[in-house]
Amino acid sequence: MIYIISYIVFQVLLLIILLIISKIKDKRLHQDHGEVVPPGFEPTNEVTIDPVTQEKRRVYFNPKTGDRYYKIEK
Repeated sequence: MIYIISYIVFQVLLLIILLIISKIKDKRLHQDHGEVVPPGFEPTNEVTIDPVTQEKRRVYFNPKTGDRYYKIEK
């Protein structure tokens, strides 16, 4: 019985650690690139609104590289 409980605790701790690492390493969470749109990026119709802060973010797309750029609209 102690092995089963220790296995479950280990799995939960491993899941928590992996979630923390993924939040730190995931660059999509930190993609507010600033005020100036780099050259080669075209605006798209894709706009997201943060439900907490009510900030609008417009998505810009570079067709040559496939990169996406997120800009906060005022």
